[in-house]
Amino acid sequence: MIIHEELCIGCGRCRPYCPTAAIRSVGLKSTIDRDVCYECGTCLRCAACPVDAIADSPDVGDYPRALRRYFSDPTSRHAATGIEGRGTEESKSADVTRRCGPGKVGVAIEVGRPTLGIWLRDIQKITRAIARAGIHKIEPHNPIHSMLVNETTGDIKPELLGERVLSAIIELEIERNQLRGLLRILKEVAKEVDSVFSLDAFTVVGPGLAIPEEVLESIRAEGLTWRPNAKINMGLGRATD
Repeated sequence: MIIHEELCIGCGRCRPYCPTAAIRSVGLKSTIDRDVCYECGTCLRCAACPVDAIADSPDVGDYPRALRRYFSDPTSRHAATGIEGRGTEESKSADVTRRCGPGKVGVAIEVGRPTLGIWLRDIQKITRAIARAGIHKIEPHNPIHSMLVNETTGDIKPELLGERVLSAIIELEIERNQLRGLLRILKEVAKEVDSVFSLDAFTVVGPGLAIPEEVLESIRAEGLTWRPNAKINMGLGRATD
């Protein structure tokens, strides 16, 4: 995002809307630190600039900066997947899409948050950790998959590492016996990441909606607590056997 200096009257109305405090006062004008800006468009949508001084950056659609908008603007359609939001339908729709089948565990690593965000070089620390855990396939419908230059090592394309996004989701499907090892290595890499991330684990439940004990035991064994959640997708139909 940019602010046209010749139009800005310095009212400051836009500043509280920026989730990363990229809008700052310089003299009697407001300006945007483009290194910090996520290109989320919140200031343009919500700030109601009285002189229409806020505009898209001229290079907002150029690669690799375009990734900032794909992952940060909920109204933007991700070029790699054609999906709005963070570029993925997410594991929460697995009951319909069957992106995680019986006997498997789906893991979603939700990285970054408003005000914090995350650099893609920190996301690479996580994808490399996943590879070290012996998991070399991020879910192909997940936009992070298209950013990898080497699945075996978890390396992200080098030209992307200097970009910053509001948040992203890394999704993968693993065998149940891989869950504990993955959780262990993610606990270690969390110490190296300059942001926050949360973990989701999902699986097909048994009779009476029982969560498989093997999954729960892996979580408890790594000293993590779990909160049971469910997602029912009304009106989306049913997956067939």
